Amino acid sequence: MSRIRIGDHTWTFDAASLELYHCMSSEADWNLALVRAGATLWLAGTVVPGPRSPEALLGAEVSVDLRSLDEVAGALLGRHVTLYPGGQDVCALRFRLAASPGGVRLAASAGCDWDRYLKTFDHDRPVDLELDIDAAVVALHPGNLP
Repeated sequence: MSRIRIGDHTWTFDAASLELYHCMSSEADWNLALVRAGATLWLAGTVVPGPRSPEALLGAEVSVDLRSLDEVAGALLGRHVTLYPGGQDVCALRFRLAASPGGVRLAASAGCDWDRYLKTFDHDRPVDLELDIDAAVVALHPGNLP
């Protein structure tokens, strides 16, 4: 099962699929489709080194594009949010991919500061973020997406 938790709220997903491109370079880009109740949310980022095979993904370092994280979190919460994983001094979400029954496991947790101007939460403390996603690897493109 795939899920995202933000603070006290948890969402589960019906399916998750990972597609990578620029795999022949030292750093590849990825898009993760998260399907929930017929709607698709997109998380994106980079992975190093660029994987030449699905097996090469295991242990590879993943970075999440924080703009896409804000879009996914905002869609789930139903309001705008700007998250700063690790606090404003760190502001990064990185982890290593692991094997999972469905393909690869994207798992990370971080305390996140957030933009108080947006009044996303009804408190003034950081929120916990947890990703635990089992994704099928659907394609590794050597260059751009077709």
